[in-house]
Amino acid sequence: MSGGGGGDGGAQKMEEQRQARVQSAVEAINRIFNGGNTRGVGAATSYDPSGTYYLSDGSQYAAPTKTTREAVSTGLATSDSASPGWEWRNRDVVDQDAVDKMLSSGQLFTGTENVPGQGRAALYDQQRKAVTDLNRRDVDRQFLDAERQNRFGLARAGLSGGSADIDSNAELTRRTNEGLIKAAGIGDQAAADLQTSDERSRQNLISMAQSGIDTGQAAQMALSQLDANSANAASARSGATVGNLFGDLAQAYLYGQQQQGARAGAAPYQQWMPGSGNNPRNSYQGS
Repeated sequence: MSGGGGGDGGAQKMEEQRQARVQSAVEAINRIFNGGNTRGVGAATSYDPSGTYYLSDGSQYAAPTKTTREAVSTGLATSDSASPGWEWRNRDVVDQDAVDKMLSSGQLFTGTENVPGQGRAALYDQQRKAVTDLNRRDVDRQFLDAERQNRFGLARAGLSGGSADIDSNAELTRRTNEGLIKAAGIGDQAAADLQTSDERSRQNLISMAQSGIDTGQAAQMALSQLDANSANAASARSGATVGNLFGDLAQAYLYGQQQQGARAGAAPYQQWMPGSGNNPRNSYQGS
C-alpha cells in the first residue's frame, strides 16, 4: 500500500511535484526565448528523496528506480498460526547505487542559474537593419528618378543654373532626408513588432505550462513559435514602405517653379502690346 505525507493522502507531495514540473517548463521556455543557458550550481554531497536536484544542464534530475521483492504482511492470521500471513510483493525503490555514482562524480546539483545569452536581440537588430536598408534603397531610387526628371524639366524650361534650379534641388534634398528618417523609423517599428510577437508567444506558452504541458512539449512549442514569428517577420519586411516621396514634387513644385521662372524671363517682352506705340525695339531712336 502506498503511504501519503501528513495524512493528506499525498496531496502536498503531488502539488510539489506539479509545481516542479511547471517551473521546469517555464525555465525551458524562458531559456529558449532568451537564447541563454541554464546550468546546475551547488554540487550535492548527499541525496534526499524528498528534495529536488538538477543536472549540469539545469534540467531536473529524476532518480532512477529499480524493482525489489520483499515480504509484506497481509495482516491476516493463517489457519494454523496466530501470527499474520506474509506474501512477496514487487516494490520500486530509488536506485541508490546510481545516485551515489552521480554524487561522487559531481554531476548532481542542488540549484540552477541562468547564463545570459544574446537571445533574440540579434534577430531584432537583423529585422531592423533589413527593413531600414530596404526602404533606404527605395529612397535612393526615388531620389535618382526625381532628380533626373527635375534636371530635364529645368532644361526644357530654360531654367538650368537659375534660382529655380537651386530651390528645386534643395527641396529634393529635404525630402530625401525626410525619407531616410522615415526609413529608420519603419525599421525600428519592425523590430519592435517582432519583439512584441515574441513576448506575446512567451506569455501564452507560460500560461500553457502552468496548465500542465511538460518541459519537452514546452520547449518544442517555443521553438516552433519562434520559427513562425521569424518567418512572419521576414515576409512582412517588404510591406512597410516610405511611400511616394517625390511624386507631387515633380507635378506641382517643380512645375510651379518652372512656370515662375519662365514668366520672369519673359517679363521684359510682355510690356509691349500691339498698338501701344512703345515697342521696346523702337524705344531707342539714336542720334
